[in-house]
Amino acid sequence: MSDDERVYSEDDDMMVDDEETALEIAALQDDETLIQRKKEFINHKAALSTLVEEISQKNLDWVQRCDITSMSPLVVENTEDDLDRELKFYQQALEAVTRAKSNIKEAGIPFSRPDDYFAEMVKSDSQMARIRQKLLDQQKSIQNSEEAKKQRQLRKYGKQIQQEKIKEREDKKKAALDKIAAVKKRLRNANAGDDDDFDIDVNSDDEVKPGSGFVGKSKNGRPLPNKKRQIKNAKFGFGGKKRGLKKNTAASTDDMSGFSVKRNKGSEFTGASKKGKAKRPGKTKRQRTN
Repeated sequence: MSDDERVYSEDDDMMVDDEETALEIAALQDDETLIQRKKEFINHKAALSTLVEEISQKNLDWVQRCDITSMSPLVVENTEDDLDRELKFYQQALEAVTRAKSNIKEAGIPFSRPDDYFAEMVKSDSQMARIRQKLLDQQKSIQNSEEAKKQRQLRKYGKQIQQEKIKEREDKKKAALDKIAAVKKRLRNANAGDDDDFDIDVNSDDEVKPGSGFVGKSKNGRPLPNKKRQIKNAKFGFGGKKRGLKKNTAASTDDMSGFSVKRNKGSEFTGASKKGKAKRPGKTKRQRTN
């Protein structure tokens, strides 16, 4: 860059700076001299009343206007309470609807939709079917969750009942074992010739309980089983010792009541030889005979 060009560029920069400074000074002077005027509001009551009369619909019937003014003022104590505020709006709207319905009935104008009136649906049938299926799925999921919750509660209650039953059985078993232990202790301490000491009833209840399988008491005071049980006891026994029941004793050896000569005729006891049908010879022996 030559010296002349450098001088011209510096002169241009100085001119631009001078113009900006002048503009800033002029703007500051205009702000100082500017008068802030306040906007005035004028209430022209006569003009407003005239406009209200022009747009008034007092001469029209109520059916054409359909305006309802609430008879009771809307009073909301706490405007921040959404529930109370919405409830007051609902009550006011319900009052207006009731009054409007009575006015329409007085005017004789039908306002209900006829039964044979079919309007075109905004949504298609397929979309409504999807919405319906979605609602059904939601309802089913809610029912399933409620049923699962109910089942959990029932399981919890059933477990509690089961624990109570187990505890009751254990208590009964313990009481029975205590009674048996007391009886055994008394029997050990009793004399062998004293019959009264052996007449002990383990059950504390004197009366026979209905449905227990007993029909009465024996001579020694013990409960008697029913007839069916007595027959089975006579046939099969009462339990107890099983070993050595078929073992011969002196009494069973001397007992000859079950011996029959006719049945044992021809046996080794009588000394008679065994006679029976001759056996068929074998195949080889038959071939030799032929």
